Amino acid sequence: MLSWFAERRHRKRTAQNLYGSIVAPPRAPAFYAELGVPDTVEGRFELLVLHVFLVLERLRAAGEKGDALAQQLVDVFVADMDTTMRELGGGDMAVAKKMRSLADAFYERLASYRNALGESGDAGLKRLLRDNLRAGARANDALTGILADYVVRTNQALEHQSWESLEAGELEFYNGAA
Repeated sequence: MLSWFAERRHRKRTAQNLYGSIVAPPRAPAFYAELGVPDTVEGRFELLVLHVFLVLERLRAAGEKGDALAQQLVDVFVADMDTTMRELGGGDMAVAKKMRSLADAFYERLASYRNALGESGDAGLKRLLRDNLRAGARANDALTGILADYVVRTNQALEHQSWESLEAGELEFYNGAA
């Protein structure tokens, strides 16, 4: 009778574990020092959103069980962003307004990255990465190409990851670029 509650609790714990694994790559200094991602709140947000997107795509490919876990992962992400906004300062009204803006940016990025990965070639992905991750940075097509390669290879690595490892909160991101 209460199996739905236990399942929901398990899914929440799994999403928290996945999120813990997702936040590690965006903290890698190589993204900022070597690949030109601005080491700012915005740059870190963009890199985090990219990694959340990649994991959401993998979960989405798992069908109904993946969709439920993906929604829980989004909930964990939103809660983390809310906490971060509060730690950066501002009252409830300011945080609510910023959260709406972040949510809009988040869902816009998800759609944009999904479309770019679905296109043949990597021109669209490179454009998005240049606009989102390297905004304000000196344009450098070679570095943008390395970022695009990282995204494609990470997406492929996650596609081959077993459901059991995902449920354990274990993620294997491509580690050749950062």
